[in-house]
Amino acid sequence: MKEGVIMKGIMALFLGIFLLPPVAGHAAEKVVVMVRTGVEADAIRAVAQAYTKATGRPVEMMEIGRSGYYATLHTQMVAGTDTFDLAQANDVDVGVLAEAKAIAPIGPYLNDPRHTDPKTFDPKDIAFTYSYKGQVYAVPFDVSTHFLYYRKDLVKTPPATWDDYFEEAKRWTRRHNEKSPTMIGASFTALAGSEQPKVFYSVMWSMGGWIIDDQGRVGVDSPGAVAAGEFYAKLRDARVLPPDIFSWGFSNVKDALETGIVALAAPYWNAAYPMIKSGKSPLKDQIAITLVPGVRKPDGTIYRTPFQQGKILLMNNSSKRKEDAWAFYGYLTSKEGMRLMTQAGGTPSRYSLLRDPSLQPREYFELMEASLKIAKGDPAPPFYLKQHEAMNEALSKIVTGKGEVKASLAHAAEIIRRLQQGK
Repeated sequence: MKEGVIMKGIMALFLGIFLLPPVAGHAAEKVVVMVRTGVEADAIRAVAQAYTKATGRPVEMMEIGRSGYYATLHTQMVAGTDTFDLAQANDVDVGVLAEAKAIAPIGPYLNDPRHTDPKTFDPKDIAFTYSYKGQVYAVPFDVSTHFLYYRKDLVKTPPATWDDYFEEAKRWTRRHNEKSPTMIGASFTALAGSEQPKVFYSVMWSMGGWIIDDQGRVGVDSPGAVAAGEFYAKLRDARVLPPDIFSWGFSNVKDALETGIVALAAPYWNAAYPMIKSGKSPLKDQIAITLVPGVRKPDGTIYRTPFQQGKILLMNNSSKRKEDAWAFYGYLTSKEGMRLMTQAGGTPSRYSLLRDPSLQPREYFELMEASLKIAKGDPAPPFYLKQHEAMNEALSKIVTGKGEVKASLAHAAEIIRRLQQGK
């Protein structure tokens, strides 16, 4: 979609077009946004200041420390507090809070021309939204996905399939090639916690597995999921991974790339690339990115399914200022608001911004667009945390070799099925 003409010198005019006037007799009230201390909170604050300066509509930040933030978010919302109208959250918070009727859907505002001008807001420009039971609850203001990282001075043709990835990993593991400048061929985040299952899903989906499908069927023990687990075991047994891969998180993989310990990293988060390029590693110009590998189909195409997740605001169902809350939320996720978020270091979910030549480095934003077009999100049922815990347990057994692949995944699937039944 073509991006509308937005002149910074007439910001107020733009906002007047996008933010349609409140219904008759409605005077804008102060909107309170609960945020978690950090760079995202700082960016939201900067957008709020620009919004207030242009419209005169006040926005107050209610900042909560990072430790315990999400427990506070869930406790306060489920309890029905009305002390804040919007709250910073993660996409996986949608299911449990929507089921508890603690958050309000934004679809009635997003899809109503009395509240949102569809031409100006251009919802088709947004890569995805987050829904639960057919209701839209969030638009991401910042997105993440998985890339393949590789040393372009070593790997002349980046692996397109997971089989290629395995062979390339062997080539650059000193155990298999004594002339390899890198000690280890491949790496990814396998530390049990928030990331481990998400990384696995980028492999599992491409091999035909799934978590929970639209019919409610659990698929983490499906043939595709087992194939992905066997691939993990294959990498482990060939010793092309770090011996302590089970303890590797985001920073471990980044450090290994920057110090030349590993030649490949996948699936690995997009956020590392700007950090590497702005860092001081002597290898930073040799570290390149491309789409995650996948599986070659009979017609020769590669089926890839990188994981995606988003940072969002959720509308408090107990808010007494929902119209005003949406007015700010809509601006935050508009083209101009999201541009401000991007300038603060975020990655936009709008294709028009990902295509903007002024945003650098171009290879990063171009790859984000290509990845988001084929990416999948993590289903987030009300029992998400226990589902995630079950997958962490299964994958930890596979990575360490303490559990057989099929049995480990079957156990996780059984736990998820019991959770579906409320057990």
